[in-house]
Amino acid sequence: VVVQPPPPPVQPPVVYVQQPPPPVIVAQPQPQVVTVQRSRVVYDLVPAFDMGLHLQIGGLFSDRIGMGGGGAAFRIRPMEHLAIDIGMGIYGGQDYQGADRWEMPIVADIIVFFNPGDRLQVYALAGGGMSFGQQGSYTRFDRDFIPSRDLAYAGGEAGLGVEWRIGRHFALNLDVRAFLREQVGGGVEFTEIQDGITRSTNTSTGVYGNLGMTFYFVGL
Repeated sequence: VVVQPPPPPVQPPVVYVQQPPPPVIVAQPQPQVVTVQRSRVVYDLVPAFDMGLHLQIGGLFSDRIGMGGGGAAFRIRPMEHLAIDIGMGIYGGQDYQGADRWEMPIVADIIVFFNPGDRLQVYALAGGGMSFGQQGSYTRFDRDFIPSRDLAYAGGEAGLGVEWRIGRHFALNLDVRAFLREQVGGGVEFTEIQDGITRSTNTSTGVYGNLGMTFYFVGL
């Protein structure tokens, strides 16, 4: 009897379990907010408050008078959109009867600028005042000698214009104004005959244009 030894035990195969790699975590950097402050230089042609000297030349025309001359005004500009002119002038010429005359107006105007932020600025104005002058002697209706006399007017004006702001301290302007006034110095100023009827009046209307410049010397 042959006895076979039992077969040696079979070792089970060794199984190696590979651990999966750890997940890759990508950290997103937080965005950084960077504030950049840029310095800005603002060159204001029209400051919040300004003062200046205004000079002008021009002509005055109506159906009865034609004169030329000029004037000066002290300008206060308390804000960008508003200015006040207080000034006087001197004009000379002739009236419809051929008499020489001169006038010295004293006027205060309020000026409203519509676009003060632009170099070319449009403005409207309105004001009033007095004018003093003298009319030379003349012969009326080729028979009556009228001696020279003093005149005084009270009235108002309104107009439109443009100002070209060349620089911080200098500007040019052009405007046209209409006026209505009454001769208050006594007597009748204008007498004329139409269709055999003599008409007299102390009221006159007309227009005058000005070409001027302004020197601004105070700016706050």
